[in-house]
Amino acid sequence: MAQTTSTKFWFGGVDPVVLVDWQKSGPKSGPTDFMELFKPDAPWQLASSRVVAFKISMQFASRSSDADLKTLITDLHRRGITLAIEMGMLRNDRGCGKGEGYMPQDLLNNTMKRIQRFGGRIDYVAMDEVVFFGHERYWPDKQGQACKDTVEELVHEVAASVTVIHRYFAQAQIGEIEPITSNQNFDPRQLVKDYLAFADLFRSTTGSNLAFFHVDIAWRSKNWRPGIAPLKAGMRARGIRFGIIIGGDPDYTDDVSWTRAGLDQLRTLASNPATAPEDVIVQSWQSLPSHYLPETLPGTSTWMLLQVENMLH
Repeated sequence: MAQTTSTKFWFGGVDPVVLVDWQKSGPKSGPTDFMELFKPDAPWQLASSRVVAFKISMQFASRSSDADLKTLITDLHRRGITLAIEMGMLRNDRGCGKGEGYMPQDLLNNTMKRIQRFGGRIDYVAMDEVVFFGHERYWPDKQGQACKDTVEELVHEVAASVTVIHRYFAQAQIGEIEPITSNQNFDPRQLVKDYLAFADLFRSTTGSNLAFFHVDIAWRSKNWRPGIAPLKAGMRARGIRFGIIIGGDPDYTDDVSWTRAGLDQLRTLASNPATAPEDVIVQSWQSLPSHYLPETLPGTSTWMLLQVENMLH
């Protein structure tokens, strides 16, 4: 494998709030043992000991019960795992842009205050596909028209949100998640150019580099591969850590096959220095895996995390 001991492991996935939101539009299954992760004797002791950051959703951060949020914050602190949050950073009050990448303006302030009130400390903010949904997306969906902003406009809007975050958590490092896909006739190479342009403008506007760039690969798209090596090379040339979100294959319907497919994808990418990730994010926004625990049971999310760590540690 083309990895070193500098590989960092992140973890996250479907939480109780996201699961309830899913089920509002019809029956949908998902893991129900998320909060079990934060019990002192939870059976992921080895896997958790190597995790650098646990990533929560904006939905959980803003709408979970007070007890659940406090439990998560307390246990992550006890384990020495930093808190990361994945969120949209663009305004959704302009008559366009109502989906991924966007959020109500009062939500950011309120959520930062809430985390602070329970003693939490945000170390990482993962911007959720603001370039893809703010600039690349050209089609309307059930939530409205695409905004189709320029990259420059996106950066200035994002910079305002970064200022709000740093008002509460000055140490928070800001990074980006974006997809690589050839679906909808996207050219992965053009996506890479736009993502690099965003990174450059982010630095010139905010005075700081993106802390990381994590790619969310559309595994079922036919031509995603040409985008990975130039994306990594471009980010590394700018001093930005390059990571890959590892999940399973949506075509599989059982936990073991789903997780093994994800491990195979990682093994292939990690064996090539040009595509090997520095950060590996084990995370699913799909119904599978159906359980987080235990780490000893093939097919659970923590089992997959442990296999990833053993592969690359």
